[in-house]
Amino acid sequence: MYATKDLSDAIDVTRGFLAGASFWTWIKLAIIVFFVGGVVSGGPPTPGGGGGEFGGEPTPGTGTDPGAAVGFGEMLPALIVIAAIGLTIYLVFAFSGSLLEFALLESLRSGEVHVRRYTKRNLELGVRLFGFRLALGLIALLVFGVPAYALYTTMETDSAAFIGALALLAIPIYLVYAVVNRFTTVFVAPTMLQEDAGVVAAWKRFRRTLTANWKEYLVYLLLVWVVQLGFGIALGVIFFIGFFILAIPLILIAFIPIIGIFIIFLAIPFVLLLSSLIQVPFVVYLRYYALLVLGDTDAELDLVPDQRARVRGDATTESSGSDDWDSNDGQPDDDRPDDRPAGEDGDDGTDSWGGPDHWDSSDEDDSDTDRDDDRSGR
Repeated sequence: MYATKDLSDAIDVTRGFLAGASFWTWIKLAIIVFFVGGVVSGGPPTPGGGGGEFGGEPTPGTGTDPGAAVGFGEMLPALIVIAAIGLTIYLVFAFSGSLLEFALLESLRSGEVHVRRYTKRNLELGVRLFGFRLALGLIALLVFGVPAYALYTTMETDSAAFIGALALLAIPIYLVYAVVNRFTTVFVAPTMLQEDAGVVAAWKRFRRTLTANWKEYLVYLLLVWVVQLGFGIALGVIFFIGFFILAIPLILIAFIPIIGIFIIFLAIPFVLLLSSLIQVPFVVYLRYYALLVLGDTDAELDLVPDQRARVRGDATTESSGSDDWDSNDGQPDDDRPDDRPAGEDGDDGTDSWGGPDHWDSSDEDDSDTDRDDDRSGR
C-alpha cells in the first residue's frame, strides 16, 4: 500500500530537503513550525472546590456567602479582560498558522523557503482556511456544549456517572473533529493550492480521491497516529533533558537583581525558537508523508512529483542530470505532464497561474533565485 511505502520515502525526501538547508532556512522553517504546529493551546480553567464539612461545628453561612459573591463580582471584569486577551492571542496564532500553512506547502514543493513571498501569494487561501477552521471549531464546541449543558442541569456534577457521560460525549466528537481538521490541513490545503480553489471546493475535489482510496487513508490515519506518538515520546525526552540543562543556570541567573530578570525575558524567545528548531524535521517529515500519499492516490493533486521520482529512481525525471528542485535550461519542457506543480511556466511562455509573479521584489533572496521565481510564480 502507498500509505506504508511512503513512510520510508518520506524519510528520503525529508533528508534531501533539509540536508543542504542553510542556517537561515532552518530559522525560517522554525518560525513557520512555531505557528503551524499549534504551539498556543490551553484547557479551560477548572473551578475551585466548594468544600464540605470535615467535622466540628458547621461554619455559619451568613459570613461567607455574601463575601464570596462580592469577591466574584469584583473579579469578573478582570476575568473578562483575561479571557479577551487569551481569545485574541489564540485568533492571532490561528490566523498566522493558516497563512503559513501555504508558505510551508510552497516551500516543500519548490525546495526553497520564502516566508513573505509565499504568504503574500496565498493570502486569500490562508484567509479561507482560517475561516473554515474557525467554523469547524465552533461547530464542534456547539455539538459538545449543548448536550453537556443538558447533562449538567440534570445530573449530579460530582458523580462518576456525570464524568463518564461527558467522556462518552467528548471522545467521538473529538475524534471526528481531529480527523476532519487533519485531513483539511494535510490533504485539502494542498488541494486548494494545486487547484487554486476554496476550502469547500477543495474538500469536494478531495472527497472523490478519499472515497476511491478509503483504505489507503484509513491506514494513513492509523500509521500517522502511531508515528506521532513515537515522535511525541522522543520530543518529550529531548525537552525533558533540555529543560534541566537550561533550567539550572537560568534559576541561578534569576537571583541576580535586574540583570537576571532581563536575561530570563531574553531566554524565553530563545527557548521557543530552539523548541521549534527541534520540531522542524518531524513536521517536515509528516507533511511530506501526507503529500506523498495524496500524490500516489491522485496524480492530479500531486505537489511533489519531482521529489517522489528522485527517491524512487525515476529515470525520466533525473535524465537531465541537473538539480530538479528548480532546474530548467530556459527551454519549454514539452514532456512535462499537465498536472505539473503550479508555478512552472507553460508552453506559451506565460505564468501557469495566469500572470507574472508580483512578489519577486522580496529582499530575502538573491538575484539567481529571483530569476528562477520569475519563471515559477503564480
